[in-house]
Amino acid sequence: MSSSAVRSLETLLHHRKLGCTLPGLTAPPRVMATGLEAFDRAIGGGWRQGALSEIVGPRSAGRTHLMLATLAKATQQGQVVALVDALDRFDPNSAAEAGVDLDRVLWVRGIPVLAEQARPAVIDQAVKQAVRACDLILRAGGFAVVALDLRNIPVRRLQALPSITWLRLAQVTETQETVGLLMGDAPIGRS
Repeated sequence: MSSSAVRSLETLLHHRKLGCTLPGLTAPPRVMATGLEAFDRAIGGGWRQGALSEIVGPRSAGRTHLMLATLAKATQQGQVVALVDALDRFDPNSAAEAGVDLDRVLWVRGIPVLAEQARPAVIDQAVKQAVRACDLILRAGGFAVVALDLRNIPVRRLQALPSITWLRLAQVTETQETVGLLMGDAPIGRS
């Protein structure tokens, strides 16, 4: 194969974000700082752009603090972020106190229910609507961070979703310079 053909193929693979399929062509991942220096150091500089990352753990583990720090860092840099809030639990006052510029936040509010008391059909509808909203926002582009908050939703309700759900969100995120965040009580992205 001629050298010009090889260069053309390499350019095409990089354009399609498939450069990692050839040895020696991988570029370092682009990252966005979380605003928490110790966390950034631990994960290699920050969240990977063009990838879904999960923030999981039990209640009071710091998930919300980490998400708010990330949103604050991005909005303080003049970027626009989105939060899809499946159960309408986001507290704008706490976010503003954490440094989030609320004028730069698209907040998609879900169904305000207590997951522990709601019928499974209501929870399933809230989750489906939230995932769909997240997908549409990612496809629209232009957001530095898109967070999907699925905290306090029974894990079995999330595991009932087809695994293609998370693959689809990951594929859409790959085409953007966006940090995709999934927040939940347990791993849900099946990565």
